[in-house]
Amino acid sequence: MAKQLLLDRNFCSELVSVARVAGDGRTESVIGNLEEIGERSALVLTDSPIAAENRVDITCGSNVLKGVVKSCTRDRALGYFIEIELTRGSDWSPQWFSPQHLICFSELRLRFSA
Repeated sequence: MAKQLLLDRNFCSELVSVARVAGDGRTESVIGNLEEIGERSALVLTDSPIAAENRVDITCGSNVLKGVVKSCTRDRALGYFIEIELTRGSDWSPQWFSPQHLICFSELRLRFSA
């Protein structure tokens, strides 16, 4: 029997700034590469870690997405993969902002055998 899986993420490549937002409003930024984007999540590769539960702003040009770090995983060869859950009201769509290099899977359904 075939099953369907709807991918909620899209592969991309775009240089972005990720700013950790402190409780007092101060920010600390790092440059990273936006690797994946979805309506409610993003994955950014950076040279510096950002701990889970930190609020962040992802900026690319004049576009800003707001979110919370869900995890930060170190890859010895590449750097830190920062998993970000976008906050309500900061949902992403390709009509609002499309990274320069985007492979959009939002309409693609994968079929596989159970």
